[in-house]
Amino acid sequence: MNDPAHPPATGFPDGTPADLSIRAGQEMPEDHPREWLEFVDPADPEHIIQIDLTWLLSSYRCRFGTDACRGIDAANPDVGCCVHGAFLTDDDDHGALTEIAAQLTDDDWQLRAEVLGLSGTDGVDGTRGEDGEEAAPEPWLVWDELDDEETGEPQPALKTRVLRGACVFANRKGFHSGPGCALHGWALRHDVPLTVAKPEVCWQLPLRRTEEWETRPDGVDMLRTTVTEYTRRGWGAGGEDFDWYCTADPDCHTGSTGLWESSAEELRELIGEDAYQVVAGHCRDREVLAAQLAQVAQVAQSAAFPGLAPSGRPLLTIHPATVEAQRRATQANL
Repeated sequence: MNDPAHPPATGFPDGTPADLSIRAGQEMPEDHPREWLEFVDPADPEHIIQIDLTWLLSSYRCRFGTDACRGIDAANPDVGCCVHGAFLTDDDDHGALTEIAAQLTDDDWQLRAEVLGLSGTDGVDGTRGEDGEEAAPEPWLVWDELDDEETGEPQPALKTRVLRGACVFANRKGFHSGPGCALHGWALRHDVPLTVAKPEVCWQLPLRRTEEWETRPDGVDMLRTTVTEYTRRGWGAGGEDFDWYCTADPDCHTGSTGLWESSAEELRELIGEDAYQVVAGHCRDREVLAAQLAQVAQVAQSAAFPGLAPSGRPLLTIHPATVEAQRRATQANL
């Protein structure tokens, strides 16, 4: 819990939900030091990969569908962060969702019968007519607008329909198969990768990938891919208005392994197999060294052994929510 005599610098406007949540100690401040790993992609000499080690070595876990997930809208906590629906990135993303949605049953998807009764195509004909004009999309989708990454101008874009305050694929509390994302649950039951079963913007969370081109001093154009934490700010200006957000809440830092391991499938999709092996090797070495240092510290009976971080991982700027989660766990065991 934060010290009332020394309120934290929250980094958000006074009185916003983000500011209040941090001041109450529910979340940790977002503006903390981070440690980064940068390397050239083994599969592409003109591709730089920059990895947020502080995030990937955290113990974060998504708690959607559990009491630990408070939801970004306090009035609708059952649906987690699925309040606004998900924009589809391209035709492949659209095609994959169409294929998976067609396989969901009433036991998988709480709102299936209601959604299929809405106006739309039969889910086979696609979203445009023979002449390329916009047509009604599948009943679980709607046309909306999304700013173009290059021009900033709004462009037509498909997104999952919002029904009664949340994405149509969000199963609510009380559903006989349990709350949570219908696509996610179906994927787990059928051993289908989440990167296949869910829209891209959904399976990437809590990871955030950005890409930009830069020119090396020798004139060579390099693509820089950055993978970091999907913080409140990643959602744009509206992120500060979420009643709660998970990545900075210690109650969501309860994993027994690092995020680099639990989200291996997603990381492989984001940066490629060769690059992931570089990241995994680096993180694994850090954790092995941490265990060795912890043993030395125990022998020396010194909790402040040089080079040993609060989490046990050496020489690393640890995510504050992970540190706080471990502090709480230690106190609970006293």
